[in-house]
Amino acid sequence: MSKEQLKTIFVLLNYTLGIIIAAVSIMLFAKRELVAPLYITAAIVVVGPIENLLMAMVRQEERWIIDQITSVIFLIFLLLAVLEFTKTP
Repeated sequence: MSKEQLKTIFVLLNYTLGIIIAAVSIMLFAKRELVAPLYITAAIVVVGPIENLLMAMVRQEERWIIDQITSVIFLIFLLLAVLEFTKTP
């Protein structure tokens, strides 16, 4: 298997899992009004497609800042999810 084939497999796997997580999160929100899964989905979207899009828009030497910003946003969404889990119904 070539590197390109392996890369394609991993990209497809990542997007497939991301879509499944997003679908389950939306379902959980619609049926049980759970917000934490939506925060987790938002975190995944930030470090996945959004980060990829932004990385493609900047020069190589500027990509570190995109990586750092998206990492901070990712962690903020995860913190919101954790805090949401601590709420009592």
